[in-house]
Amino acid sequence: MFIKRVYIKLIDSYFNFASFYKPTGDGLLLTIPYNETNLKEMAQKTVISCIACHTEFSNICNNDPMINFEVPDKIGIGIARGTVCCLVSGENTIDYSGRLLNLASRLTNLARPSGIIIDGSFDINLLDKNIRNNFREQDVYLDGIAEYDPVKVYFTKKFTTIPKRNTRQIAARKWRRVESTDPFRDLLIRGRHEYRLESAPTSAEDIRVTVRHYKVVGGKVKKDIVSIIDFTDFTYEVVAGKPTVWIDFPKLCEMLKKKLVKRNMDVWIDIAYAER
Repeated sequence: MFIKRVYIKLIDSYFNFASFYKPTGDGLLLTIPYNETNLKEMAQKTVISCIACHTEFSNICNNDPMINFEVPDKIGIGIARGTVCCLVSGENTIDYSGRLLNLASRLTNLARPSGIIIDGSFDINLLDKNIRNNFREQDVYLDGIAEYDPVKVYFTKKFTTIPKRNTRQIAARKWRRVESTDPFRDLLIRGRHEYRLESAPTSAEDIRVTVRHYKVVGGKVKKDIVSIIDFTDFTYEVVAGKPTVWIDFPKLCEMLKKKLVKRNMDVWIDIAYAER
């Protein structure tokens, strides 16, 4: 009964400008459309409504004859802005899905038991200064969303405490490697060369390519000294469903020639990546 009355109040009194409403079991999902002409207006309106809802929530069911039992007096609200997938049938919206909804849900959990948390990419500068002053910036880690690298959020500094768990990396990266050893003369006759990865990387930014060879000093190969090159002329793409790193061998060979590498010397190529 409480959930029913609260949802009606939220929809009718605070967010009657939303285009879609969906109970999620432990909360209520709202989607609010905007475009390039009303972005600032809708951003302001959304956050102001969230603040009003949060401020008045403890009294939201006052004078409701159906609520004669103890009910929660706090609410957590998460706000994210961006694109989502929309399932429609004719003129009816059936459902929404996508990372943004998961992000909003995680921010809601983080805001509980009390407060409002806004995703950092929302662009808080869309809000007037007096509204921005309610929020403090923080980098956080979120399950299933930002486990390796944090995301920036803005939280109500007066009401919300970020748990320590969410200020530390949730999952450590697992690094995998693809290695090859070839004589320099073989590399000289190759063009753009592909290396298939055993699994997908977390992102292209989490791929490192290093090239090693024995150092050449005065025309002599010093097998007790290894030179290491961080090579950046590579690209990542998925080919026929397989994660693939392409290395530009002509550019690599030009670099190795400047290092005076001899044709019969071995070159070690090491591709390390953080596994998804």
